[in-house]
Amino acid sequence: MLQRAAKDVKVSIKNRLNERGMTQREIGKMLGISAQQMSRAVAGASGPRDIEIREQIYKILGMDEKEV
Repeated sequence: MLQRAAKDVKVSIKNRLNERGMTQREIGKMLGISAQQMSRAVAGASGPRDIEIREQIYKILGMDEKEV
């Protein structure tokens, strides 16, 4: 179940990035985080920092957590 949820998060973020013509790298730069941190957050990692980063990604992309 957690793997499916993580996959849903990743697919939702990647779809929105494509819609907006943005890359993970661009969002990472906006947030001042490394590519590795960005990748973990997008992949659905469940650490507190990953969740915080994901919430910031959602805001930048105009997403609601319920969409995921």
